[in-house]
Amino acid sequence: MRDEKKVPECVQIGDLLLLDMKAEESNPWKRPGLYNEHAAIYIGNNSLVDATSKFVRVKDYSHYYYNWTKNLAFLRVKTANEKQRKTAAEWAKNQIGLAYQVFFDIPWFGLKIANTNLPFPTAHQLYCMELPWIAYYRLGIDIDRNGWRLPCWVTGNDIIFDDDIEVIYREVQNSTEFVKPYKGVYIANKQIAYTLNHTIIFGTIDIEVITANLMITHMDFYIDNTYKSTDTTPPYCWRWDERGSGRTGITAVAYVSSGNHYSTTIMVWKIV
Repeated sequence: MRDEKKVPECVQIGDLLLLDMKAEESNPWKRPGLYNEHAAIYIGNNSLVDATSKFVRVKDYSHYYYNWTKNLAFLRVKTANEKQRKTAAEWAKNQIGLAYQVFFDIPWFGLKIANTNLPFPTAHQLYCMELPWIAYYRLGIDIDRNGWRLPCWVTGNDIIFDDDIEVIYREVQNSTEFVKPYKGVYIANKQIAYTLNHTIIFGTIDIEVITANLMITHMDFYIDNTYKSTDTTPPYCWRWDERGSGRTGITAVAYVSSGNHYSTTIMVWKIV
């Protein structure tokens, strides 16, 4: 039996948790970039509130750390005072039991709603990133860097790069993440459509990988286990200009100064 995992000492009520899931790249919930797949808000006593599965719930931090997390970051809304952060956490706690909104549901597709009392189909439902966003938006603090610009949804990257946010703690287990290509249709090196599971490539494309590990010395790229290229400076890139051969695995292997390495693979369809 595992010991209870405590939140870092720096974490306070109202702080946000963003994390990457322990899941294969083909999982529809996997998104490109670090800390971009799930969110929760800390309410004290080692507990966090999140929106997932069927409803808004409360879970101990150990649940996220041992069962979900690959990489994680705790964030603080630096433009909020302590009273506001506690108010945001209390509002989130009061949403426990509210229905979950599946981000990919058509036709609303992640549309964020600032008022859960509105007579709108998804106003009484929350997805994970929407929960902490509303908690602070109600207080006059918009932690979505995109504001109300289309497509009017909120992601982990939108939150972590917002000017109201500061990162107070990071933990990286395997930080290699494909940014391009990633779940979409690409023609002539440009993404023309998004998909939930598959990546389809027509022609030449720039492969791009990011990492939060500052100790990486270089990144090797492989196509179906055949070495192709090395890059030594982030963001790590390689131009894949070979003709396609159907379903193909792209692997990025990161090497750190200690001599250890780790890798990630994404499966794509390369047409030409």
